[in-house]
Amino acid sequence: MAPAFWLSSFFAIYYFGYGIFLPYWSLWLDHVGAEAGFIGVLLGVGMAARCVGNLVVMSRVRAAAHLLPAVRWLGLLSLLCFAGFYGSQSSVALLLLMVLVNLIYPAIMPVGEAIASRLIVQVHLDYGKSRLWGAVAFIVANIVVGALSGNLGPQWVLHSMVLALVLLQLLSLVPMNPGPVDSHIGRPGDSILQVWRRPGVPRFLLIVGLLQGSHAFYYGFSALYWQQQGYSTTMIGYLWGLGVVAEIVVLAMNKRWFERFNARQLLLAGAACALLRWGLLGSTTTLGWLMFAQLLHAGSFCLSHLGAMRYISRDLDGEAVFGAQALYAALAMGLTVALLLVLCGQLYPLIGGRTFWLMALAVLPAFWALRRSLIPHSQEA
Repeated sequence: MAPAFWLSSFFAIYYFGYGIFLPYWSLWLDHVGAEAGFIGVLLGVGMAARCVGNLVVMSRVRAAAHLLPAVRWLGLLSLLCFAGFYGSQSSVALLLLMVLVNLIYPAIMPVGEAIASRLIVQVHLDYGKSRLWGAVAFIVANIVVGALSGNLGPQWVLHSMVLALVLLQLLSLVPMNPGPVDSHIGRPGDSILQVWRRPGVPRFLLIVGLLQGSHAFYYGFSALYWQQQGYSTTMIGYLWGLGVVAEIVVLAMNKRWFERFNARQLLLAGAACALLRWGLLGSTTTLGWLMFAQLLHAGSFCLSHLGAMRYISRDLDGEAVFGAQALYAALAMGLTVALLLVLCGQLYPLIGGRTFWLMALAVLPAFWALRRSLIPHSQEA
């Protein structure tokens, strides 16, 4: 299968599953009897496990030849773990399974992004056009699974998740031709510790950690919050889908609109959108304002993510790509979200939707950290 088609299919199938897991898993946990505080703990512990899993998996990926086998094995193990939720649903079982699922399933994402980073250089892949199929699948999952859950019951969240992983496993068995190869044959990539020690990398990780971590309450509790405000699961699916439509537009127009911007400029735009978005969502649940806030997902998430990918693929050399992807996935998409999810789970019963304002506060230090270039002066010269 051609690399662009394989990667587009990968993003579509993976993000279809993620479009189930991210907005609706808290509803499924509520369905099986978990309370809001315990849901926050489960999601937070899961995110902490995600951090560990990403670091462990990506520390083992030191060559392009490791990438496709990693997708195959991680997909199979994820399928087995999610199937485990059909068994016991006691508090202990839920906690154990959430740890296992988050150790394995989210690690597929940085492996896929590492494949994309290699193909950008190797076959001049248009990242935005491949990645947008993930966004399309995400919105389809939001709408379809929201409708299934609303009409047939929340158990369809788990059924749909298992189906998505079956499809991912089938794709992983299809060979990519040509497959990803290393830019310097015989030279292993830098270790995660070596990448961490590079000038500018810790500050980059702080910035993207704040921006992606600020989505914690939205990811973990927005569906539950909006449901309690009287919105149906179908409408919640439409709202989540609207955000992803805006993301699709940005990805589709990436080369035309955003190619000339560097990583710092994209991250600044993402920070501005995040600050406005969380301020709005903490202030109102009026449908019109919710729709406007969801359109800001194009900036708060998508421009921030494009900025991160631009930094990793352009501002770092090939030896640092795998380690940088691991750190980005583990710290920005994992640890900071985990810490904020646990905090949100404790605050939500007390202050409700105003927890969004806490997310806005988390964005503010990113502006300070972005006051100067992300590229060391020695590299700019």
